[in-house]
Amino acid sequence: MSDGSTTGPSGRDDQVGFERILSGAWSEQVLEDSMRIIAEGVCELAGFGVAALSVLRENGDLEVVAVAGNKDAEATLLGTTLRRSEFDQALADSVGWGTLRFVPHEAVAGRNDGLGWIPDYTPLEHADAWRPLDLLFAPLLDDDGALRGVLSVDLPLDGLRPGPRQQTLLRRYVDISSRVVGALLERERAAEQLRLAKASRRIMRVASGELSLDQLIAVARPEIITGFEAQGMWLQAFDNYGRGPNTIYSTDDRAVVLPPAVVEIANATAGDAWAAGEVVVISPERPDAGVLTAPRRAAILDYLATINVATALFVPLGAGDECLGLMTLTRNPGSREWSGAELQWAREVGQDLGRAAFNARTFERERRLLEEVRTLEAYKSQLISTITHEFRAPLTGILGYLELVEDADVDADTRGALNVVQRNAQRLEGLVVDLLLLSRVGDPHRPVNASPVPLRQLVDNAVELMSLESGRRGLKVEVVAPDPVIATGEAPELDRVCLNLVSNAVKYSRQGGTVTITLTASTDGPAAATVTLAVHDDGLGISEEDREGLFGEFFRSTNPEALQQPGTGLGLAIVQRIVQRHGGRIEVDSRLGAGSTFTVTLPASPTDD
Repeated sequence: MSDGSTTGPSGRDDQVGFERILSGAWSEQVLEDSMRIIAEGVCELAGFGVAALSVLRENGDLEVVAVAGNKDAEATLLGTTLRRSEFDQALADSVGWGTLRFVPHEAVAGRNDGLGWIPDYTPLEHADAWRPLDLLFAPLLDDDGALRGVLSVDLPLDGLRPGPRQQTLLRRYVDISSRVVGALLERERAAEQLRLAKASRRIMRVASGELSLDQLIAVARPEIITGFEAQGMWLQAFDNYGRGPNTIYSTDDRAVVLPPAVVEIANATAGDAWAAGEVVVISPERPDAGVLTAPRRAAILDYLATINVATALFVPLGAGDECLGLMTLTRNPGSREWSGAELQWAREVGQDLGRAAFNARTFERERRLLEEVRTLEAYKSQLISTITHEFRAPLTGILGYLELVEDADVDADTRGALNVVQRNAQRLEGLVVDLLLLSRVGDPHRPVNASPVPLRQLVDNAVELMSLESGRRGLKVEVVAPDPVIATGEAPELDRVCLNLVSNAVKYSRQGGTVTITLTASTDGPAAATVTLAVHDDGLGISEEDREGLFGEFFRSTNPEALQQPGTGLGLAIVQRIVQRHGGRIEVDSRLGAGSTFTVTLPASPTDD
């Protein structure tokens, strides 16, 4: 063996060389660049024509990340992987030189086990000549003795197997390199965690405010691609608002057309993966794909090969027990495998995006339901308007002819019959008027022509109109309005609100009871100023069951006493629609047998300073 005396500097020069090379390695930000500097240092300081560095990946394989000294060796080795079983075989074939392991040519002659690059050269005529299948490597271990990587060398510059001095130099380099490689790997892992954490925050920041699935995907997609360092992405949304479960969004906004068999596998896998809390890695290098069975994995790999994808990551999206979709991330040939940190982050992103998609889907359904309700309301209003107009013409004719025969000389039976016809015609006319008003105040496209409206005047008018009925029933009607109370709105509509509420209070009060009408104005600032109309009676009251449908069209109470009073069931529905279209609200407080209080709150009219 050679003593290595011609292979380079020694002593202090070696230490200076170590420090220079390792300092350069640490200054690089990319792991592969740092590893290449270390490999180049081996060639320079230890006198070898080829050096390679492998790191242990999370799947247990050793991946060559740096090759120095020979372009052919770099082209052949860089990016290749060595399974742990193959590395263990290399250890078994090797001879221990301290921390170094030497595999002699004669131990592996006759087999090609992929343990290294085989140079094409003629060995020296020397007993210690380096031969083509010779290999010298050193496991790089952490402080606990766990494998972190492998440093291997080939083609000594003097053509001889290393002597004691050269071995000592290599062992020193390996010892220092083990610590540096370990630190570099930890730095890479920390940088990856930081990158993923920042990407996660960006994704949720842009996604959390989106209430449309299309917009959610559009804003989150660039952040996901960047965060995962993926070359491609598509997302499949299940139950996609009626667009079908196979609606797929891709990285370039074009629809992705997947073979039906692939779609079926993806659908089934997404549900299984969500239930198991897993993400699925699909790669030729990973035979175990979790919930994905071997035949399905093979079918997916065959499809990925046709679109030049080397590895894919299936990320189920969901909320609670429901799987809402599947995100597929892809990397092209030559790209690295998915790391454990990325798999963990992918699970979290699937949950976060699932919740965002659930919210978007819920909002979309509510929006569509609201649109359907509005369409139905508009149709109903149009239908009511049309029917009532058709009713009005013949009713006008009937009432007109009744007026003509009002002074006619007819017998008592005929007069009684005419009176019945007139009363019912007048009831129908009242119903037509109410229906037309209900249709008009329920039109969402009809704006409020607002102006100041003095509510006390409207209340007094209503009380006066009901004075005959309240007097007949012996009711005491009180109006409490210490200050001017001015609302903003359309006076005829607010007049109808006052009349309907006062009329109901009088109608459903017991003989000799009291009706109290209170007007108040808020003391808040002008921007929040409101006025309140409260109508209280101590009459029949309303049951809890009846209160649920109180403001519906044609609603009639289930209370037999209330049913004795005539009515169309449209009065409170009209009141509610008028109040709502004026930007106000109406509330009822009532208990069966203990009276009722209806409270209307409306915007106050702005006052001049």
